[in-house]
Amino acid sequence: MPFFIDDLFLRMLGFSIPPFDMIWLIETIRDYVENIRQEEIQQKINNKIKENRLLYELGEITKKEYERRNEELNHQRQMNNRINRTNLNQRINILG
Repeated sequence: MPFFIDDLFLRMLGFSIPPFDMIWLIETIRDYVENIRQEEIQQKINNKIKENRLLYELGEITKKEYERRNEELNHQRQMNNRINRTNLNQRINILG
């Protein structure tokens, strides 16, 4: 945490120290990759929901099976959204 505060303070003054720049770059890349990963997971869940609906409409699965799978997929989507919000709140609390 002291490194983070020092890094912000030095950046405000216009100084740049290479090790701090490297840490900042690694943290930025890590955050970007984590965001992309979460978006991919969300997209996969949405695609499964669409596939489930299509299978039901084409008559390949029963209404009971459709409702069961739909409930599971919606639960997965809700859990993924909660994880995303929790990660965002933790980052805000660290910075705040």
